[in-house]
Amino acid sequence: MSETKQKFDLKQTTFIGLAFFTTGIAWSMFNTQVNITLFEYLGSYALVGVWMAMDNIIGVFVQPIMGTVSDNTRTRLGRRMPYLIVGIPLAAIFFIMISTINPTQDPLWLLLIWMFFFNISMASYRSQAVAIMPDFVEPVNRSKGNAVINFMGGIGALIAYLFNKFLVPISLFAAFFAVAIIMVASLIILLLTIKEKESYSYKLILEREEVEGQKIKDKKDRPNLIESFKDILSEEDKSTLFILLAIFSWFVGYQALEALFTVYGMDVLGLSRGDAGFMLLYVAIAFLLSALPAGILASKIGRRLTIKIGLILFISALIIGFLIQTETVITIILFIAGIGWAFININSIVIVWEMAPTSKKIGTYTGVYYFFSFMAAILGPFMVGALIDGLGNSTLFLVTSFFFIFALVFMFFVKRGETELTEEERIAKEKAIQEL
Repeated sequence: MSETKQKFDLKQTTFIGLAFFTTGIAWSMFNTQVNITLFEYLGSYALVGVWMAMDNIIGVFVQPIMGTVSDNTRTRLGRRMPYLIVGIPLAAIFFIMISTINPTQDPLWLLLIWMFFFNISMASYRSQAVAIMPDFVEPVNRSKGNAVINFMGGIGALIAYLFNKFLVPISLFAAFFAVAIIMVASLIILLLTIKEKESYSYKLILEREEVEGQKIKDKKDRPNLIESFKDILSEEDKSTLFILLAIFSWFVGYQALEALFTVYGMDVLGLSRGDAGFMLLYVAIAFLLSALPAGILASKIGRRLTIKIGLILFISALIIGFLIQTETVITIILFIAGIGWAFININSIVIVWEMAPTSKKIGTYTGVYYFFSFMAAILGPFMVGALIDGLGNSTLFLVTSFFFIFALVFMFFVKRGETELTEEERIAKEKAIQEL
């Protein structure tokens, strides 16, 4: 491979990241505001949690299907762009429709219909928004590319939190409309700056198909979850099982906190709708600032210890937030929690990859990781919401701390994840990870 080909194009990758940027800004606004509208109808944290998990339930089924369909699409615009062209504008339209709902006048079922179609639209293009990056960026630079598109998603979240502060007080419709306009504008810029037919991956596929005279079906090896669980349970060292239980526990706590916080902010702290949503900005800023240090620290003291430190930071923040429920204290503890979350989340999947016995098992272990995290995202808001309904509306931080404490306990039983590999094993695993 020539030196020119290996060079990482930051500008191009940033434009590619606009696709993922649209998901970051939309979901952040959705998660901070739609829960409040639901609470006005339902008056129950548990029921709000159930409906806020709709996106994850839909995503589990729709995203893999759309990803496969996209892999096997051939058009003049490429194989990812057609789905972005359809999915982003549809999502923007349904997003605006959600903001037109008035709980005092409109029936609940109308809100749920707009939420359903918005979730379907987002799920129909999320896989493509991620997959378009490795189509352009060659394997040697994909870690950098992944960092860029995730950073773009983070910028989208920050903008959404700022809109919570400055546009939501004007009107919810204004905030949602602004997000929808930005989503469509991002798509237009993406179409003007990125030509998917020029991506090296798409060109290689078309060249191969021209030589072979037939369409190449992209058949991915999907991990068999039942077989994967059997393999993990049969391991003499139960480290993989315990890291998965830890992952499930901390995702239950985090997903519930994200889904229910703005309701708590209005219900308990007495904040305005916009100010309650804005407070999650501190988590996002702390996470972005701590992401790189979290990786560096893990390389110095180990991933397991870094995750334990992150869990202790998060647990401490939650307990302090429960004991002293003032806006100033909650602001500080959310920033601390964001640092802790970076320490946890940046290193968790890497440990799972390291536990894979061979490079061929990387995909299987990744599938199990996402199964546990998705199940936590589906069940977490309801589980935590039901406990809050029983214990009292002021117990959000206390209840979520339970799950982070469980995760910390499980982490003490994780004995692997930092195994020294031979050079050959390291290269094989890195290649397998890049291919994901």
